[in-house]
Amino acid sequence: MRQFTSNELRKAWKQFYIDRGHVDVGAVSLVSDGSTGVMFNVAGMQPLMPYLLGQKHPLGTRLCNVQGCVRTNDIDSVGDKSHVTFFEMMGSWSLGDYFKKERCQWSFELLTQVFGFDADHLAATVFAGDENAPRDEEGAQYRIASGFKKENVYYLPADDNWWGLEYGPCGPDSEMFYIADRPDCGPNCGPGCDCGKYTELGNDVFMQYEKHHDGHLTPLKQKNVDTGWGLERILAFLNGTRDVYQTDLFAPVIAYIEEASGVKYNADEKLTRSMRILADHLRTGVMLIGDEAKLLPSNTGAGYILRRLIRRAVRHGRTLNMTTEQLLHIAAMYIDEIYAESYPLMKKNREFILSELQKEIARFESTLENGMKELQKILEQKRSEGKKEIDGKSAFYLYDTFGFPLELTVELAQEENLTVDEEGFAAAMEEQKQKAREGQNFSQKLTTAAGVFDGLDDKITSEFVGYDALTAEGKVVGLASETELVNTLNEGETGTLITDVTPFYATMGGQKGDFGVIRTENGTFEVTETVKIAGGRIGHVGK
Repeated sequence: MRQFTSNELRKAWKQFYIDRGHVDVGAVSLVSDGSTGVMFNVAGMQPLMPYLLGQKHPLGTRLCNVQGCVRTNDIDSVGDKSHVTFFEMMGSWSLGDYFKKERCQWSFELLTQVFGFDADHLAATVFAGDENAPRDEEGAQYRIASGFKKENVYYLPADDNWWGLEYGPCGPDSEMFYIADRPDCGPNCGPGCDCGKYTELGNDVFMQYEKHHDGHLTPLKQKNVDTGWGLERILAFLNGTRDVYQTDLFAPVIAYIEEASGVKYNADEKLTRSMRILADHLRTGVMLIGDEAKLLPSNTGAGYILRRLIRRAVRHGRTLNMTTEQLLHIAAMYIDEIYAESYPLMKKNREFILSELQKEIARFESTLENGMKELQKILEQKRSEGKKEIDGKSAFYLYDTFGFPLELTVELAQEENLTVDEEGFAAAMEEQKQKAREGQNFSQKLTTAAGVFDGLDDKITSEFVGYDALTAEGKVVGLASETELVNTLNEGETGTLITDVTPFYATMGGQKGDFGVIRTENGTFEVTETVKIAGGRIGHVGK
């Protein structure tokens, strides 16, 4: 295997595909536009969704890039050797151009000719088939034809070899693995086994279908290929380690944390975990604030995730006895050194990033100090009572008064061998929300699914067509004033309209809902807000 720096790996990936007729489309914002129902871009293919569904891309049918992504669904795993919240996906795509034959051939060439893997140490998996789609015999044949040994090609079920988001393009995928020189752990040892013999290298997705909101599949208008390889994971493996924090993306930061804290990496499991969380979360915070979206910490949506990451980094920084100045120095290392070449926008936004980080750290430092004192009182009380659980109301008190997120209370409690009554916390939260609802305006009531449309027939729903169109024709199927269902709205009156078809995107996933105009034969309705309503309906709020 050949060793790479992170910059060399990015360049090698893109050049390989450029040499084969692909165009580097560059990266887009880490913050999602909301069109796929998630707050961040979580996959390299996500920004290309319209083109995978058939829209013509202005740069052609063969594309490649290195796309930054943010995922926090497995944030509790961050702290081990492999999990991160920000990562880069090296991607390439065929939009109705080549399909499985070329894809399999080029993946084998990339593995053997560019990365220097021995063919005898390579394995691949293909989709075994189920009631939704047939066994991918074609994929297996092309893997073998490209150079994979027949005995090293495995058929696995959809849980392993089917790719897709909640809805949109999907299809069978084929993963590639490195086979270590070690005995099988048992008779069923193979790709997907966690014994360590097989290491996943990359994934080729053969997009043949579209998954609709109701779950059924239809053939795509065009067959696409989506290839995604995780840069951090591949970089670590090529450089002879399973620890991504020992690559050049993290190693300088880890070395600085060692120096500043006096703690040696890998000397203490708990403190090493704190070092990794600190390095990862600050990196993601820097990336999100320095992104073209210039995301800022807040109490809702994507901003809340950012706030949680920064505050979690601060908490683990305190565990390592690190000061605010030292945390900001780590942030500056990512901007000035590690990503200076690959993310020039970071340098441009340097002062903005560090200033906003400093503000958020300062906000949380006082919160953390006061909240920790109160938490210690609660812990002492529970211990004196012989209890092993923090009740939900106490956890909510920490949240409501000191800004302690539930996950922080849970994490701190675990370190003291206590649990938290999370159901009780949810009940206390709901009680507060119910009180808040009483003072909400009309549109806010609709977004919480409480409102005047509850009496409509369950068959009345809204079909969203805004991914493909900015305008649409439909029928008004529900009309309400601020207090009740009505048949008409007069000039100057505020209300909500439900149509059977709409291009208006409803507020969701941190993305603000659309505004615009609805015209009928008898008048014009100015939409100021679009909200989701229970029962699969979309409400257009306006005058």
